[in-house]
Amino acid sequence: MNRRSFLRSAAATASLALTKPVFGKSTATLTHKERVDRALAGQDLDRPPFTFYHHYKRPTPQLEAQDHLQFHRTYNTDIVKVMNDFDYPKSTTGKWYELKAVDSPFPEQLSTLKIIRDGLNGDAYFIDTIYGPYMTAMILFGAEPQFVKLGKSDETRDETISGLHDFQKANPDGWHTALEAITQSTLNHVRHIKDIGASGALVSIYNGESKFGSVTDYERYSRPYDKRVFDALADTKLTVLHLHYLERPYVDQFKGFHAPVVQYSVKTSGIPISDMRKVYSQPIAGGVDEIDYDKLTTSEIRKQWTEAREQAGSKYIAAPGCSVPDGSTPAELARFPRSLGI
Repeated sequence: MNRRSFLRSAAATASLALTKPVFGKSTATLTHKERVDRALAGQDLDRPPFTFYHHYKRPTPQLEAQDHLQFHRTYNTDIVKVMNDFDYPKSTTGKWYELKAVDSPFPEQLSTLKIIRDGLNGDAYFIDTIYGPYMTAMILFGAEPQFVKLGKSDETRDETISGLHDFQKANPDGWHTALEAITQSTLNHVRHIKDIGASGALVSIYNGESKFGSVTDYERYSRPYDKRVFDALADTKLTVLHLHYLERPYVDQFKGFHAPVVQYSVKTSGIPISDMRKVYSQPIAGGVDEIDYDKLTTSEIRKQWTEAREQAGSKYIAAPGCSVPDGSTPAELARFPRSLGI
């Protein structure tokens, strides 16, 4: 064998080793739903179920649904996590916090979910995306003129967070009025998505970090509302407690939440999955670096989720800590399923 043939053969062998099923069984053994069901129960499977996603920010439900379905079909995801980039309805009184509960805060999202449900035709579980009441309030507060004129930047976001914390302390009645209306609207939305057939929702808890206030502040201003949302989703199969920001002092705050899956970012929190496993017994999703995802090689992605699964045990879903960069190319996106032998 000459040198060129040898190098060609070595490259082919390396490629085969990278793409073959990591647990020794054919990846065709299980359907998407079977794989998820077995992971939720901590049973043996061919490979971990996986999901990942990014924002599309399309103007219509039809286009949003089309992009989600195409993404699922292209990358063969086991769970279809449906982004919600539609706006929560603003106050009509001129004061952001004077809100009333509405029956359907996201009618366009409900249309998106129906199209995705029909397009999947039972192929995989799909879940909605719900912002926790604090995050919705922060978005509404951040739309106030004094913040809009500052433009979008990290400094503006930090100023918004600080201003919202000041508002909570100075006007607790206004804060609780807003959170009550947002929470009730969210519960109404939960009822609708369950009627559509969603298997739950990824509920994003945004303020599990000291820059939003102390642990006591979270308990006083946010936790009761967050818990009501998870209580409403308690009968779902795949609701995800998504801890968008997380610091160690806040970890215990969510133990009483009814969430079949916990997801958080190892990258931004610095908390190993082995430490989270000591607190949470349910399946953990995460382990893959969402911040620098587009820079990772297939081997690096495989190493990250393999280490995460070793720490989490059999109740594990391979996923990034949050959405991957919206500008990720098809080649970059394809590295994740390839790392699983897909």
